[in-house]
Amino acid sequence: MAETEYPWAYFFDAVRLGKKTKQVKLVLNENERMQIARAYGLIELPEFEADLKVRPWRRDGLAVRGHIRASAVQQCVVTLEPVECMVDEEFDRTFLPDRGSGGRRRSYDDTLEVDLDIDESDPPEYFEGSQVDLGAVVCEHFALGLDPFPRTNGVELDSTYAPDPEKELKLDEEQKPSPFAALEALKGK
Repeated sequence: MAETEYPWAYFFDAVRLGKKTKQVKLVLNENERMQIARAYGLIELPEFEADLKVRPWRRDGLAVRGHIRASAVQQCVVTLEPVECMVDEEFDRTFLPDRGSGGRRRSYDDTLEVDLDIDESDPPEYFEGSQVDLGAVVCEHFALGLDPFPRTNGVELDSTYAPDPEKELKLDEEQKPSPFAALEALKGK
């Protein structure tokens, strides 16, 4: 079985998909929800479900379209009180098998420049063996749907603690070494 770095795994056998589209409904049990809650620093995760539509893509890859619905309780970043939130995320991902040295394979060349267009779909991801960890995909998109700075209703950060952007910019400019100072140091040698 493959290893995963995510708190929950659901391995889908890409070989057995064949030419048909498969609907997968995932409703996490209490233990699985606790694992995810602990991994993402949640107080509680009372509900979590995902509806996935897995279909063949290209010759031997697969495409996954999913919808995640979850009810979570996070901690307010100001008062530390519990804050309820709903995660309602949709995603669309594609996967291709990693062929090793014998066939198509992703490039490991880090020196290439990549042009990104926010309106384009993401390039396919590669998987080893015959299984794709759809649990990792679901966890990833769930985490993206969480509020990174949850706050209790009506609570605002005290402005005395908020950084002043102009003051920070001035400090940055003052701390930057002058290029002429570096030349002056060389001149003395």
